[in-house]
Amino acid sequence: MPILYLAEIALYQNGAVETLRLATGPYRTAPDDPALPDVAFLPLIVSPPGFSAHAFGSGRTGGRSTTGAGEIVLNNADRFFDRYAGAGWDGRPFRLYRGSSDARAGGRFHEFELIFAGTAEQAEWRDLHVHLFLRDRQAEFEVPIQRETYAGTNSGATGNEGTADDIKGRPKLLCYGLCHNVPLAPLNTAALRYGAHDGSIFSVDELYDRGAPLSKVTGTPAAGQYREDVTEGYVTLGGSPAGTITAKISGERLENLFLWSEQFMNPAWVKDSGVAVANDVITGPNGGATAERIDIPAEEGAGFRQSVSVTAGQPYTFSIYLRSVVGTVTLGMGIEDATKQEITLDESWRRFTITETVSGSTVSPGIFSLGNAAAIYAWGAQIELGSVAKNGIVTGGTPHPSSYTAQPADMLRTIAVTRSELVDFLDLDHASFQTLNEATSGIGLGLFIDREMSIAEAFDLICESIGGFWYFTRNGRLAVRRLEAPTGNPVASFDRSVAANPRRLTTNDAGRGLPNHRVVLGWRRNWLVQQGDQLAGSVPAERRAFLSEEYRTVAAADPSVLTAHPLSEELRRMTLLEEPADAAAEADRLLALHGVRRDLIEFELPVAAYFAAGAPWLGDEIAYRDECFLDYAEGRPLILLGVEEDYEADRITLQAWGGGSSPPPTPPAGGAGG
Repeated sequence: MPILYLAEIALYQNGAVETLRLATGPYRTAPDDPALPDVAFLPLIVSPPGFSAHAFGSGRTGGRSTTGAGEIVLNNADRFFDRYAGAGWDGRPFRLYRGSSDARAGGRFHEFELIFAGTAEQAEWRDLHVHLFLRDRQAEFEVPIQRETYAGTNSGATGNEGTADDIKGRPKLLCYGLCHNVPLAPLNTAALRYGAHDGSIFSVDELYDRGAPLSKVTGTPAAGQYREDVTEGYVTLGGSPAGTITAKISGERLENLFLWSEQFMNPAWVKDSGVAVANDVITGPNGGATAERIDIPAEEGAGFRQSVSVTAGQPYTFSIYLRSVVGTVTLGMGIEDATKQEITLDESWRRFTITETVSGSTVSPGIFSLGNAAAIYAWGAQIELGSVAKNGIVTGGTPHPSSYTAQPADMLRTIAVTRSELVDFLDLDHASFQTLNEATSGIGLGLFIDREMSIAEAFDLICESIGGFWYFTRNGRLAVRRLEAPTGNPVASFDRSVAANPRRLTTNDAGRGLPNHRVVLGWRRNWLVQQGDQLAGSVPAERRAFLSEEYRTVAAADPSVLTAHPLSEELRRMTLLEEPADAAAEADRLLALHGVRRDLIEFELPVAAYFAAGAPWLGDEIAYRDECFLDYAEGRPLILLGVEEDYEADRITLQAWGGGSSPPPTPPAGGAGG
């Protein structure tokens, strides 16, 4: 079947974003196409982009995740692209679609499969061609996780920005999960205020001055005491410190004070006269049929709202997912009765947010008419302390109590939705986060950031702590997985009828893929090592021992591995794990995973065979069967860790890991070469 590739390329030109629509051959959508009616795609693609993606980097089974890259060649013989020589291509969305060329005239755009959603990097003009370099959406995470720095603008006891003599210009602190002995920032030494996190936190569990504990109070602190401000993430001391102030912090706060956050028919949601709710009528942002239709009359102020208890004088953020039933509609959104924010809905889901500092102890956040009737769909309302909408939390008959983000998937999700442009549920592969949460249930981490760091680096630190990796799906959604041994249940199976050039490679890991005889993991990181006269004389020996070491360690070993593999190396990782039992369990898991034979297999497929098998992606389990290759006659299951696509050469190269000590695969229901 002849294949047609379509591309949508966004760029910034003359003060606005423009979208170029290009194809490998002539193509125009049908006049009645529901997505893009009567739109021409210019046949200017010389060759669709080759693209590569790896879970950890080519030939690796651990370490940091890597950004995929590609390149598309465009025909500039008629100088069409010269008008965009000064345009901004970088950081703009790029989408590639694949479909049958039979649809060239009047074809339905939605029948084309989205096979890559990423971002453009830069363009090069080379005589008659333009080469546009591409990256997957991981490139969006190669930016600072903290863009705010301390301004150094304090005046006496006023301000929490430090001075030019202490913290001016430094990144504001961030704290996720449970963190030990965090060095606090001197926000205002005149007012004795010290900061732990840029935003709301769950609590400052313990506070120390030169390692000696201070007591927490709720009123005005005296010498030897402190009071916490969980909204702003700082403490106030009752007396001048003798040395460095450190703390045990339960970091970034999560909560949802609403009841029945996605069930607007429930009486907890007060509906004005004329407001009608139909339950679970369409698919919501979470992928389930959980979104409700709400018809709002034209009477100004009519709508739906819920009363919640709050703390006066504090900022709260109200968020909700909304879309129109048809066309665009304008509504009001507010937290307190006297305030409102105008919002415009279209037929796409969006998460709308508003932040207000409340004046009373009770508020009624809601959505209401501004004088026109509206038919909308709604899902996932949330009200929380602080100035940012965080992880969407579904509630029932009780609100979700205040907590902090300690589980790996929750921590990754929090950072993604608060520190990048990604929107929870809409830009995340929620199923993968849920799966990781289940696999790591009860496991807690702690991450403290007091230096320049990218979002990608923070993600890598979290994922490496539980043997995981992060990536973007073909449709551009953030996903997370844990590297596990193959189970024998592949999603696709390949053999010599479609595969070519099979090879077993050494890995690029330390030890080149030899089984590891020992695994050592660090746990419960001490974020500030303190020794000797850095500590008060009253600090007991047990506490001194803890503060003198950055990590505690656990080990798992199998000495028999050295009998077969004398050059076997130790696998050593310093993690963010909090509990010794979790660290020991992870060490055992890694030894079982890496202490036996594992193969790194690479082979090539025609593009059609790859897509016929469902286009498996990073982390998917596949199987390879080959009577003429090693001991693969019965087939062996593998975890897909790398995909390299060359559409011009009609070649997909898969790099997969596992095989050696895994159970034989069960044939998938469908697949190539089975």
